[in-house]
Amino acid sequence: MKEFDFSHWPERLAQAPLPDRNKHSFAISIRWYLSFCRRGRGEVNHQSARDFIVWAEAEKKPQPWQIEEWKEAIRWFFREAKAAAGSPIEDRTSSSDKSRAVIKQPTPGNDDSAAPRPGPLPIAPQCGEGGRIPAWKTAFLTVVRRRHYSYRTEQSYLVWLERFARFCRSDDLQLRGPEEIKAFLDDLALDQRLSASSQRQALNAVVFLMREVFEKELGDFSDYRRAKVRTHAPSWLTAEEVTCLLKQLNLRWALLTCVAFGGGLRLMELLRLRVKDVDLEQQIITVRAGKGDKDRLVPLAQVIVEPLRKHFETLRQIYEMDRREQIAGVWLPDGLERKYPNAGQEWPWFWLWPADHLSLDPRSGFHRRHHASDWEFQRIIKQAAARARLNKRVTPHVLRHSFASQALDGGMDLRTLQELLGHKSVETTMIYAHAMRKPGLGVKSPLDRIGFLPPAQ
Repeated sequence: MKEFDFSHWPERLAQAPLPDRNKHSFAISIRWYLSFCRRGRGEVNHQSARDFIVWAEAEKKPQPWQIEEWKEAIRWFFREAKAAAGSPIEDRTSSSDKSRAVIKQPTPGNDDSAAPRPGPLPIAPQCGEGGRIPAWKTAFLTVVRRRHYSYRTEQSYLVWLERFARFCRSDDLQLRGPEEIKAFLDDLALDQRLSASSQRQALNAVVFLMREVFEKELGDFSDYRRAKVRTHAPSWLTAEEVTCLLKQLNLRWALLTCVAFGGGLRLMELLRLRVKDVDLEQQIITVRAGKGDKDRLVPLAQVIVEPLRKHFETLRQIYEMDRREQIAGVWLPDGLERKYPNAGQEWPWFWLWPADHLSLDPRSGFHRRHHASDWEFQRIIKQAAARARLNKRVTPHVLRHSFASQALDGGMDLRTLQELLGHKSVETTMIYAHAMRKPGLGVKSPLDRIGFLPPAQ
């Protein structure tokens, strides 16, 4: 590709209409990428960007959301470099690879914003040795997207399959068999000491690739060393602690936290709520496609009905602004998007908790409004707990534990709680039996009968 001068990218980033957190993370990622190019004496182009992602994955062992954050930063860099240069940034690749090059989209409000938006494709799948995409990765993405798996599942499987490829030191995964899979699982449990759930995720990813993509019968390899299953007692907050936490939040985050706690929702169930899922009159929330792809109903607390009415008024303003600027409609599952192609632009499907900025859809390439970030909500809750001086580790999932514990404490039976939480088995719900105030936790310690007090210091 031709060399281009985009040394003023920090100034462009500072003026970009992005949240401060995004600007900070973009700056770190871009400097890291440019440093990678300098150290390797390589050109700044799409191929070096792919190589950087591959190297960073192997070096840092990141979470899927971190990988996507790096990719989004680099996409922004190339789009802005192209705009600054006023001409396309060519990719020094074969003609077959050019279809993956980043293409600048029209920005909202331009004259051509009503035209179809082909948008940039993600810098994925990452390339292997020699700049070629491994055959297993292409085959995997074809099958997983044909079957409409969620993007998070796709990215999670990719992380484990890439680790499997590094373990085998080969991209010819279709030639691997039960012995290599067993050795990989043993390594995760014995050498890397991962948890049982992580080992199961790795197993699911590899078995999916072999059986569903390569259509191979694996035989029996059930004698692999299983990671130790650790039983963790749930952490929960008392009513007083929940009150202290809510006092540390602004209106928006307090309302979101109230819905999470009041209905016992999982994090992504909460963030993926749509306008149509909330019935203010009957005080019911419908959770769509929860864990196990099941719908269920949960209660909506009466005390937040009026605040939610005002929240809907704010949402309507954001929705109408997006429609005026002809922003692509909100994301819909693949089946619904095909059946109702315009539903994403309709009010009932709008996010209950929309993000305050547009972001890039990594599959379609559209710039659209997504729901609030799970990472941001987790950070907000953690900081609020620190300000409230709570002596517990508080996460959004702790709010779900707190709902269950306080519901049982208030007299709710286990079967009802099981339905509200969406548990497949009542045995899962039994982890909250600590709150039922039955013999075992209601007894006093023998030390109380002695009446000894430690000496004052």
